Amino acid sequence: MFARSSGRCTILTVNGDSTARRVIGRALAPEGHAVLEAPDARTAVELARTHRPDVIILDITLPDMNGLDLCAYLRTLPYVSHTPILFVSERVSANAVAQALDCGGDDYLRRPFASRELRARVRALLRRAAQRPQATRPMLRLDPETRTVTVNERRAVLTATEYELLDYLFRHPDRYHTAQSLLEALWGYAPGSGDTALVRNHIRNLRRKIEADPDHPNIIVSLHGRGYTLNALLDTDTQTPIQR
Repeated sequence: MFARSSGRCTILTVNGDSTARRVIGRALAPEGHAVLEAPDARTAVELARTHRPDVIILDITLPDMNGLDLCAYLRTLPYVSHTPILFVSERVSANAVAQALDCGGDDYLRRPFASRELRARVRALLRRAAQRPQATRPMLRLDPETRTVTVNERRAVLTATEYELLDYLFRHPDRYHTAQSLLEALWGYAPGSGDTALVRNHIRNLRRKIEADPDHPNIIVSLHGRGYTLNALLDTDTQTPIQR
């Protein structure tokens, strides 16, 4: 693992073979990148959450999870949903390559590889990522005393429940929350009990108040099968900031 340099990119390499990880690290060393190493899927998810890598280099064969499944799972996480993923694997069949791209991979490189080719592939992925239009994240300011939220310069008054729901999403960022988990966390229902329509109704009402286009939400976003997450920045320049 190399120390992170100011202004350099962070590369996360996920491979169950320590020798393969070292080879990748040495190949990328001349670029000055910070290279983080994960020997398994569990470690990879934790490092991705903590360090927000600029590129992920992933093997198909991992000790605790199929690399294809890990790639698909990473695509559901807000903080790496658009991070370029390069598969580097000994598998070379056309089917393996197709599966890697279908599950969310951006490129595929056969191992063993030439170091200069790996560096070129990573540079290409970084260029493409830099050229992608960045989604605008609205700035929100929450006031717990008045239960109001200011979206950029627009102010909306929330009910107590709506405010608590929005506050909860802020305090638990970077992951999706199912309607059931929100029922348990905010309404105190036992696991598997309660009516998830209650959550959906409050989410719908919140979107009507804070979204520019409630039918195409940009602040409270959802992913089928995963739940809700918040795509916004918290304005901490307020008298009663919420700690994230």
